[in-house]
Amino acid sequence: MNIPRRALAALAAVPSAARAQSFPTEAVKLVIPFPPGGPTDLVGRALAREMAADWGQPVVVDNRAGGNGLPAAEFAARARPDGHTLFMPFFGTLVVNPGLYASLPYDPIRDFAPITLVATLPLMLVVHPSAPWRTLDDVIADAKRRPGAINYASGGIGQGAHLAGALFAKMAGIQLTHVPYRGNAPAVADVIAGHVNMIFDGMATSLPHVRDGRLRAIAISTARRASAMPDLPTVAESGLAGFDVGSWFGLLAPAGTPAPVVERINAEVRTAMGRETMRQLISDAGLEAMPSSPEEFATMMRTETQRWTELIREIGIRVD
Repeated sequence: MNIPRRALAALAAVPSAARAQSFPTEAVKLVIPFPPGGPTDLVGRALAREMAADWGQPVVVDNRAGGNGLPAAEFAARARPDGHTLFMPFFGTLVVNPGLYASLPYDPIRDFAPITLVATLPLMLVVHPSAPWRTLDDVIADAKRRPGAINYASGGIGQGAHLAGALFAKMAGIQLTHVPYRGNAPAVADVIAGHVNMIFDGMATSLPHVRDGRLRAIAISTARRASAMPDLPTVAESGLAGFDVGSWFGLLAPAGTPAPVVERINAEVRTAMGRETMRQLISDAGLEAMPSSPEEFATMMRTETQRWTELIREIGIRVD
């Protein structure tokens, strides 16, 4: 007897749908490629608590820091593809590393099933209060008068602050001197101390310094103004139309995880992030909640990978 192809497809989907309904059947591991304490870890742990309560299964955070996220990504990519291992990386691990490294132990597109974008972290261009600049035009005009004399800090080669500064210089037609540090904390500390002129820093860390007067905010890096500082103009509004740089992080599973399981996790994350406690935690951290569909997140990853790979090649950044 010939069974119609549509009926065969429906039959094949039954086991996968059944697995999604019973998911999870054991503890879930959430791999985060950073040490405890940062914004990704903060939100990841809060989500883990919410999902554990909803699922009735433990959700255990596994911090695997170091190596620009390479070891954590490789571990997560090789995990059993059933939804019981999830990965929450920063944007650099997914869309910047392919341009920075000649080879990677994982393929961000091939080895992962995107679940959802979680949150974005606007960057804020900040300077020491004694600096003569009050607007982005002030910075650009001074840089044109003194090519290379103005420097900017970052937490390391290829980090968000580095890429934002490089793109800013390129679009403004100016020369800036990059000063990389081993980590974001010492980079910000030297801007506060006046040893470096400026930095594109995440709002989660720079906003308290702006509020207590130790830094002056010039502009927001993302296309939209930040809800935490609605009066601060964006770089694009300040004259560089199209400038849009923001750090972000999302949730993924190993490639091959059944689509119904991915969809169920997506729905659970959206529900959790809609609760008042999560909304407040994300806002207090200077983040913008941005849950998405798996398809939207996959498209974003492909677009962002192409964008940053082209810029990295153009300005000649390489870490290996």
